[in-house]
Amino acid sequence: MNRRLEEIARRKAILIEQSARQREELAALFPQIRSPFELGRLVLSLTRALKTHPIVAAVISSLLASGYAGRVLRITGEGLTLWRLIRPLWFWWKRH
Repeated sequence: MNRRLEEIARRKAILIEQSARQREELAALFPQIRSPFELGRLVLSLTRALKTHPIVAAVISSLLASGYAGRVLRITGEGLTLWRLIRPLWFWWKRH
């Protein structure tokens, strides 16, 4: 019986060491694993948003089908650039 308990204790120690090693490897690889999950989460959230707001999906598909998508993307990019310029001034104005 004592020999069996020693064998179990030895196997347990080996498994503990192995799991610690695997945890360290996983922690080292986590940044590489994280980025695909972030992209998947973004796609999933966009899909859910389009499912809950079908009119937005219809507008997007009609813009893509009509050929206005390039113009809309350009205007949106210009708007974001303008917002980046105005935002610091806006926050400064609100504080003072």
